[in-house]
Amino acid sequence: MNWKVLFVAGVVGLAGCRTPARSGATVERGGSTLALVGGTIHASPEAAPIPEGVVLISAGRISAVGPRSQVEIPEGATVIDTSGQTLLAGFWNSHVHFTEPWVQDAAHQPAAVLEQHLRDMLLRHGFVHVVDTGSAPEDTLALRRRIEAGELAGPGILTAGTPLVPVDGTPRYVPMKLPELQTPEQARAMVKEQLAGGSDGIKLFTASLTARNPFPVMPLAIVQAVTDEAHAQGKPVFAHPTNAEGLTAAVEGGVDVVVHTAPMAGSLPDAFHEAMVRRKVALVPTLSLFEWEVKRSNAGPEELEHFTQVCADQVRRHARLGGRVLFGTDVGYMPDDDPRREYVLMQRAGLSVRDILASLTTSPAAQFGQESRAGRLAPGLDADVVVVEGDPSRDIEALANVRLVLRQGKVVFRQER
Repeated sequence: MNWKVLFVAGVVGLAGCRTPARSGATVERGGSTLALVGGTIHASPEAAPIPEGVVLISAGRISAVGPRSQVEIPEGATVIDTSGQTLLAGFWNSHVHFTEPWVQDAAHQPAAVLEQHLRDMLLRHGFVHVVDTGSAPEDTLALRRRIEAGELAGPGILTAGTPLVPVDGTPRYVPMKLPELQTPEQARAMVKEQLAGGSDGIKLFTASLTARNPFPVMPLAIVQAVTDEAHAQGKPVFAHPTNAEGLTAAVEGGVDVVVHTAPMAGSLPDAFHEAMVRRKVALVPTLSLFEWEVKRSNAGPEELEHFTQVCADQVRRHARLGGRVLFGTDVGYMPDDDPRREYVLMQRAGLSVRDILASLTTSPAAQFGQESRAGRLAPGLDADVVVVEGDPSRDIEALANVRLVLRQGKVVFRQER
């Protein structure tokens, strides 16, 4: 079976390439140290902002963070003026797909072509870490190899490889059949095969939006077999829930991340939200995705309002109970790569600015075991930095006004102010 065809067929390619302008913000060049000087630093969602701050970077790591009056800039350092801007840790997008046609045969595509698409889709929005929740593994792994080898600028990639479905559970929007899990034993074998092939986790459709109704639901014993095997190897399991039955199978089966809210499930009882939080199941809202889906179905305003309110309620109650929220947009499936609307909808759902910043930085870093090197601006951590125009604490849309992005100390995107 050619899984590459499966994931490429039927998806919408990018409409065109947008070449970002290059900034002239560097006011002094030289040396091996980079200094970002003058902006307001949000070192972490919990830390107090540092006005007129300095971030020093050397050998790809952060060497100092603090007020300009207290951080000495080494002689000969390259200085970038960030006055009037806000500095944040590099963003995570915990729900993307490398399924568009440009990814096909990533091992042999010209580096400039891949780099341009990665810039347009992710880097220009500040995403220096991404979680691919379903794609053709050979292409996504090739893309990652070339990024890590330094052949092209791109984000750090975690991938869940090929999604697995219940019997007759290929979603109706996927043009070819996905691997079906029929027994716990077969499920364990499939997990071993995918993890041995390089996947960083496993993606399940615990209920699938198929052409027939009722939608197929993955048996609990199979979900548990998958999570047991993946967890034995220290790997996470992601679930696309679709409806209440799919949510129940995911949570009771031990998955780590539910990659969407589930508007078809309606209002969920408090006990269910409490179970999600108690079992430490993280939630990716993808609120703008459902808004986009309802609008393109030509549904009326009442249905749009219903879906919006149900999704917002699920996110709000999960967060208020202390559940972990991870930012994600489903870009790669959804053609709009701009995260601005997601920020707005998350705030309207009741998440604070601190909550949203955590979903972009500290929460995914902790979820995926990278808190010792990512998620905050602190000495010793990777120099993953996003500089935005404006103040997100006053206007959440400022998070989308990205002007400069660094990954491990290297500038991977720069935009004119």
